[in-house]
Amino acid sequence: MTYCPRCGALNEDQATFCIKCGSSMQPPVQPSKRLPSSHLQTSFDRTFKAAGPLIKTFLVTIFLLLVIEISQALSADSHFAESFGDFLSGNLLVFFVIILISSYSGYYSRLYPREHSFVSPIIAAVVVTFFLWVAANVFIFIGEDSVGNEVLVTMGDVLMSILYIIFLLILLLGYISVIMNLQKAPLPVPPSGPGMAPPASSVPPAEYQPVKRLMRSSRDRIVAGVCGGMAEYFGTDPFLVRVLWVVGLIASLGAFLLAYLVLAIVLPRSP
Repeated sequence: MTYCPRCGALNEDQATFCIKCGSSMQPPVQPSKRLPSSHLQTSFDRTFKAAGPLIKTFLVTIFLLLVIEISQALSADSHFAESFGDFLSGNLLVFFVIILISSYSGYYSRLYPREHSFVSPIIAAVVVTFFLWVAANVFIFIGEDSVGNEVLVTMGDVLMSILYIIFLLILLLGYISVIMNLQKAPLPVPPSGPGMAPPASSVPPAEYQPVKRLMRSSRDRIVAGVCGGMAEYFGTDPFLVRVLWVVGLIASLGAFLLAYLVLAIVLPRSP
């Protein structure tokens, strides 16, 4: 004899429903706890865990301090070096906060990709707008450093004036992408069990090796997943790839931004 878990009435051992209240005699199923997606993490994530983004932020900050010192050393010979050094030193705290947010965003996007997708458009809009603001200031500094470069000053002013439009556009496109991903139904899982062989098409040959392709990452992305996809392709940390892209963006006077947009259009999204 067993007792009903709801009303406490005595029932037969084989009873499915309580003879008194009619509720199920089976104990309620506890919802499974949401586990982190540890298989998406990089080796750096697994080693340093939640302290990893903070370590990365301090490393980038040290690099920025080095750039400031070099700029100050060259300030006597270059107005650009003086202006750029003053700009970095005056906004060092802002750089620290933005890089910290970006680092933790990447960390939690790999740990909890579904939950993070709801805030990723906001973070992406803030980070991209910030670095475009930096690029606009660099254009202005270079234009003011030499005669005949009024075009760069104009480009910087125009970019500065449309930053809020870029912010809203990234935010809108980001949430459109989130909504579209939520609407996608999961692929059906083929039945399997004892005595049931998997479909022949799903069994790869013994010597099968998947072809490695450069694709935009759907798991580790802040904007379009280009840097995350490159990190997955080369087997390196995505944070390092993003730092190199930012450095290239500044050094190339914005040409890397065009390259990023081309890759975001051309490269397919990873499944």
